[in-house]
Amino acid sequence: MADLVDDIKSKLTIEGLVSQYVQLKKAGRNLKGLCPFHEEKTPSFVVSPEKQICHCFGCHKGGDIFTFIEEKEGITFVEALEVLADKVGIKADTKKYKKKAGPTDKDDYFKAHEIACEFFEKQLYKTNDGKKVLEYLYKRGLDDETIKEFRIGFAPDSYDALYPSLIKKGLNKNVLLKSGLVSSKRIASDQIYDKYRKRLIFPIFNYLGKICGFGGRALSKDQMPKYLNSPENAIYNKSKELYGLSFAKQSIKENDQLLVVEGYFDVILPYKAGIKNVVATSGTALTDKQAKIIKRLTSNVVSCFDNDDAGFNASTRAFSILQKEDVNMRTIVLDEKDPADLVLERGGDFLKEKISGSDNFMTVLMNKLVDTNDVNTLEGRKAVISGLMPFYKGMKSSVRDFFVRELSSKLDIKEQFIYDEIESFKLPYDHPAKIKAKSDLKKTKFDVDELVLGIFLEYPKVFGITNDLLDKNDFQEELKSVYKALADKYNSLRENCKDWDFDKGVLLKNKEKIDVLRLYADYKYSSFSEELLEIELGKLIDKMKKSTRISELRGIQKQIDEFEKAGDTKKVLELLEQQQELLSK
Repeated sequence: MADLVDDIKSKLTIEGLVSQYVQLKKAGRNLKGLCPFHEEKTPSFVVSPEKQICHCFGCHKGGDIFTFIEEKEGITFVEALEVLADKVGIKADTKKYKKKAGPTDKDDYFKAHEIACEFFEKQLYKTNDGKKVLEYLYKRGLDDETIKEFRIGFAPDSYDALYPSLIKKGLNKNVLLKSGLVSSKRIASDQIYDKYRKRLIFPIFNYLGKICGFGGRALSKDQMPKYLNSPENAIYNKSKELYGLSFAKQSIKENDQLLVVEGYFDVILPYKAGIKNVVATSGTALTDKQAKIIKRLTSNVVSCFDNDDAGFNASTRAFSILQKEDVNMRTIVLDEKDPADLVLERGGDFLKEKISGSDNFMTVLMNKLVDTNDVNTLEGRKAVISGLMPFYKGMKSSVRDFFVRELSSKLDIKEQFIYDEIESFKLPYDHPAKIKAKSDLKKTKFDVDELVLGIFLEYPKVFGITNDLLDKNDFQEELKSVYKALADKYNSLRENCKDWDFDKGVLLKNKEKIDVLRLYADYKYSSFSEELLEIELGKLIDKMKKSTRISELRGIQKQIDEFEKAGDTKKVLELLEQQQELLSK
């Protein structure tokens, strides 16, 4: 059986992975794009299909597919294995890697959530109060199969039902407090009590299907808040998680479409009815991070939020954010209160028809503005135009042209007038459609000896031309052993030395640094002919030798000053002679 790491590498390329996060363009033998790790206007992020690595020469982040996903998602190597295995459809057996890495804080959080979920499930099916809640779920249109698939549970009306069960399993009190499963009036207090009481419990699953949080719905009208959600902690980030994504991701890929709704039931009822490609924002506005996750799965979204002003505002916000990611968004305008009610009253096929017949959100917004303003008046027309301007401003020209024609027709005004308005319109600083790029980080400046060594590493043929001009002492300390390894290899083979062995010895030990130097040399000099490269190398070596000479002269001058103060004339004369010799070179 192949090693999991090698198996993943055989099925996923660095360019294939990075292109899910970054728009890449060809740059010689490499690919180039805006860095996914920091804001920038000028691309400094380079991907090498040949070397299967990436690197940003602005913020210095990058590596292979595993390092990239670790950095981008803020996860451990073992978690990166699980994520990438899922992407390529491999069952990830990470036991040996977990054993090697040792336990982490996240392990305790996941363990606590799994035990809590099992507790809530048992309370739903095995207690009298739970069975009453179960009847409520049946009335909402759920069956046992769906309830168990989504692992819905019940938290009893007790202050000390869950906590003792968790403590018995050896879980740390601080983990339980930070996870939000329990609470305490004072941090140092031992008076700890269950946080979820008399609530319907919806486990929140991460992308890989692990429980990372809970949503607790109140079961009586006087309970506040209506929904009690997990706080952010080591495994839960509410701005990243989409409820139902682990269930929906395969269907999203197959249909190349995603239905975005607002609440837990809005996901579960359509899912039960056969609409599997559905996720929820769980009562919060769609975030930038969620939009980026969606973009990696599909470029086609249909929103179906509650039929009220808050629901329409949520769709508007989602459209603004998805527009930045170049995701198309259509929207369903409901007659019912929410998607769950629609499915319960009219069935899944009716919702499927609504999805198929949904309009682009821009058209829906345009119609709403036209219907709610008197477009026969100047004020009414201005209101319509100003309501649409932020979205026109963020559109690609081809898409904008279509909607300019549509608005021109509806308002019976010239298209040029709308284009003039778009040209003069300035987005408010906090509008989602406005991309605010921070000042570029200072680009990496490689030292001259690093550039020279990078050329030697990437283009072995030129090493022999300049070998006699340099020795290891011309390089900074951390590079000396690498240069010596190249020189030893070349001197043992001479003209037969056509390549370096990067998989052993000093070169393997310094792989990370070498990969970056090679990538930069390839990126900077791949378009050079052999003759031009030799000329460039000669200039760099002259500069390098000059820099070394200046450094030596400064060192000698410092010694001269010290010996003059000490009155050691003999030593001063010796040093002056050395100084003169260096100056004559």
